Amino acid sequence: MADLDNLLDDINNDDESNADEDYQDQQNYYPGADGIPARSGVPSALAAAAARRRQLGSNDARDAGGEERDYRAAARFDREDDDDDVDEEEDEDDDGRNYNPDYETLKALWTSEMACPELLPHDAETVLHIVEELTGKEELIDDLIQRSRQQGRHQQSREASGELASLVAQITKMDSDRTRFMLVDWARTRMAKIENHALHNRSLVDRMTKEERSYLRQYGELLEKHYRRTVLDHLPKDAWKKLDEPEMIDSPDLEQFVFCRVVEMVQIDVRGELGALNEDLADEEDEFGENIQEHAAGSYLIVMYKQVRDLVLEGKVELLM
Repeated sequence: MADLDNLLDDINNDDESNADEDYQDQQNYYPGADGIPARSGVPSALAAAAARRRQLGSNDARDAGGEERDYRAAARFDREDDDDDVDEEEDEDDDGRNYNPDYETLKALWTSEMACPELLPHDAETVLHIVEELTGKEELIDDLIQRSRQQGRHQQSREASGELASLVAQITKMDSDRTRFMLVDWARTRMAKIENHALHNRSLVDRMTKEERSYLRQYGELLEKHYRRTVLDHLPKDAWKKLDEPEMIDSPDLEQFVFCRVVEMVQIDVRGELGALNEDLADEEDEFGENIQEHAAGSYLIVMYKQVRDLVLEGKVELLM
């Protein structure tokens, strides 16, 4: 509006200073009714301003139409760019959303190790796959963070794409932290069992990795040195021979009750080790079927661990927390 007012002032000033010249240039004579030439169509300052305003209006309309077309084209380009980013990020996140067998296996190993009183076999293949997956997710998170900081061609598109990449990076990091927590806690639980029953675990070295066996050996040496300085050196030599007897070795409580789920149909001897130790009871005929119980897949049980120990190692029964 300020430019339009200045333009009107300029037109009025020019009209007053050049009135005679404008009159001669702009007048047209037509014969009137009384024979006196009549002047018609003389533009005034207001008419010129109106014409100029219409011209400016048409130019603004054309400019607005061009800007609108440019904006629509830019918006369409932004939507296509955003769609491409979303498709790429969805492809990158397919492994995180779909069923992951390695993750489910790790979760089963973790829950079983937490619920089991003794050390279970180590699954090196699953752990290796999980570590590789965590490494890949860390690289993906770094890439998403880098993309979120990049400046795009359009400010609006850059902000939308950057926020989406940042959100995907946060979700991926949460999933990675959850997997890493289970892996670390599973390893920490195994280390605690190795320390708590070091002498007993000498018979379970086939369930350990090379690193765990090395840890058991070093921990046993330190423990033996400590016991020698504090207790063993003050005992008679004959007393040392009794330390290796089975009843003198601290072992896990296999009679601990556990909560488990049956994976496939099994038969469980509820007598456990008691039936094997008592010959009379072992030879008794189970007339009413009370000693041998059959459980279908999907059943949930609360039993002593020693009654399902072999089934757990065979994978027919899964321990739960």
